[in-house]
Formats: sequence, C-alpha cells, structure tokens
Amino acid sequence: MVVGSFILMGFAFSEVGGYENFKDRYMTISLIQINAELSNLSHVKAGCILCGYLKLLPMFLMFFPGMISRVLCTDEIACVDPKECDYYCGTSVGCSNIAYPKLVVDLMPNGLMLSVMLASLMSSLTSIFNSASTLCTMDIYTKIRPKAKEKELMIAGRCVRVCLFVIAW
Repeated sequence: MVVGSFILMGFAFSEVGGYENFKDRYMTISLIQINAELSNLSHVKAGCILCGYLKLLPMFLMFFPGMISRVLCTDEIACVDPKECDYYCGTSVGCSNIAYPKLVVDLMPNGLMLSVMLASLMSSLTSIFNSASTLCTMDIYTKIRPKAKEKELMIAGRCVRVCLFVIAW
C-alpha cells in the first residue's frame, strides 16, 4: 500500500505540474473556498473539538469500571497474597486482567454482552462485505462492462456480496 501510494503521488504531481504549481493552485483554490464558505470552517473546528472529547470516552468506559470492580470484588481483584491471586486468576502478580470481565459477568444481565458482541461482529462483517463488493463491482465489473447502468452495477454488487457470503460460510 505504501509503494502504491508513492506511485499515485508521483502520477498526481506529474498531472498537476509539479510541486510549485500544486502549491500555487492549491492556495488559490483554498482562498476562494474559505471566502465562499466561512460558516463551514466553524463546523470543521467544532468537529475537531467533538473528536477530542470522544477520545476521552475510553477512560470513562473502560478505566473507571475496572477500578470500580476492584472496589466491588475486593477478594478476587484486589488480592494481596500471591497464592490467592493464583487461585482466582492464574497469575501471582495481581488480577487486574480480569477486573473488567468480572464486572461484566457480575453486573450485566445474562446475554446482553453476547448480543452486543454479536451486533458488533455483524456490523464488521457487513462493512467488509459492502467494501469488497464495491471494489469488485467498480474495479472489475466496470472494466468488463464499461457502459453498465447504475441498476446493473447495483445488481452485480449484490451478487458479489452473496457470493462472498457463501464463500465465507
């Protein structure tokens, strides 16, 4: 992928007329767009701030529940004696590696975490199948049938998706 990206960058610079021409043309286009769409720039800034706050979520979603499990399951998680730790979690240095799963097993209703994991798996598989069928349709099928209409491309993509599902099964 890195080699392909370098090759693409070379072709792109060749097409635009070199680095200096790229710099001049990019700045001209950027100034025109900034002047025309000043309210969009504030949306970009707000989006960046939102992403920063989203990066804090893992602390609340994983770190604090792990600490809470140490308080709630003191005997199993906060063991001091290496023999007790070895009994509960199989390591003599501490049971912090089972803190989060222990909290999930003790507090979550039966089957809820399983359904969450299955939903996550289905989402991942769906995105993989969609991406693969799009690549096959747009990169292969359009080379075979360059004048294919949108409906034909959609049907081809669905057929590729079904074939991928059968192969994966």
